[in-house]
Amino acid sequence: MGPMHAGSHRTGGQDELGVVLVRWVALMFALGAVSVLHYATSAEHAWLHNIYQRLYYAPIVLGAYWFGVRGGLLTAVAAAMAYLPHISHTGGHNAPYAASQYAELVIFPSAGLLIGLLADTQRKLTRQYQRAAVSLETANRELMESHEQLKRADRLSALGEIAAGLAHEIRNPLAGIKGALEIVQARVNVGTPEAEFSGIAATEVGRLDSLVAEFLAYARPREPEFRKARLDDVIDQVLALLKPEAERACIRIQRDSGVPPPVVRMDPEQIQQVIFNVALNGIQAGPPGSELWIRTGCEQGWATVEVVDRGPGVAAEHRLRLFDPFFTTKTHGTGLGLAVSQRIMAAHGGRIDVVDAPVGGTIVRIVLPVPAAGPVDPH
Repeated sequence: MGPMHAGSHRTGGQDELGVVLVRWVALMFALGAVSVLHYATSAEHAWLHNIYQRLYYAPIVLGAYWFGVRGGLLTAVAAAMAYLPHISHTGGHNAPYAASQYAELVIFPSAGLLIGLLADTQRKLTRQYQRAAVSLETANRELMESHEQLKRADRLSALGEIAAGLAHEIRNPLAGIKGALEIVQARVNVGTPEAEFSGIAATEVGRLDSLVAEFLAYARPREPEFRKARLDDVIDQVLALLKPEAERACIRIQRDSGVPPPVVRMDPEQIQQVIFNVALNGIQAGPPGSELWIRTGCEQGWATVEVVDRGPGVAAEHRLRLFDPFFTTKTHGTGLGLAVSQRIMAAHGGRIDVVDAPVGGTIVRIVLPVPAAGPVDPH
């Protein structure tokens, strides 16, 4: 893309320079043509010379309009220099006529200056108007986006309340079904169809219970319980939880601490949930035999955790919807993991960003503010 942009800039600059040269040539040609008319016409035809003299104002006006004050003055000076020899030649025996012509030479630059000032002012006002129009368009677009976000937030809020109510009502029957299945499993013989079907039912009940828990976590999030803790300790716990999943997917988890991660004021359990959600997505996206990198660092008062996978990356049409609740590209998934993670990060005063990795895959960047030095929670 670089060479194409450079070439387009060069072409644009060459076109502009060509227009400037053409205009100056046109101005000089016009001045020359008027001067030729003066010198080719006999002094006896004074009325023609009066007309030719006024023709000088045409290139002066154009020069001022095209190039502003400088263009108007330069063209006026050129017109005066072209006309001065004619005055000396024809006005030598007519002092009043010569005086009026010399006075005209003073009017040339005055006209060029005045029209140039008007042209420069007009250009300045045009640029201000264009900037104002762009700013107004940007503000209008942002207002429309904010309006859409508010409408979307209202819809999601209503949906969240409905989901929370349903999830709460579903949990009680689920608990009863789970208890009944445990009793059935305790009484059936291993290897029988009853044992197989009760095991399948128990697995599905567990999955449904997990799904309900995710709905509740999004619809009615718990307020963070802040305390200062080591980010390293949180990542260690995440790695321990992810180890079985990574082994099943044949993914090697690599850790890179360029700088020792600082102490962060956070809710360790919630940040653990965020890193776990992001890293689990990376494991599920990466091909077998690939690596998942977890990098930590600190920059300008912010602690960072980067989770880098070697998956296919994020499609452009999905990028803007990654953090939408219930949006997922997985066959089995609720689409709430990143939505809950983003809400947790916002409550911590941080953020979560998703970008394409330079060599393929995805980088999810978790950013947390670093507090002033203080005691660390030992737990």
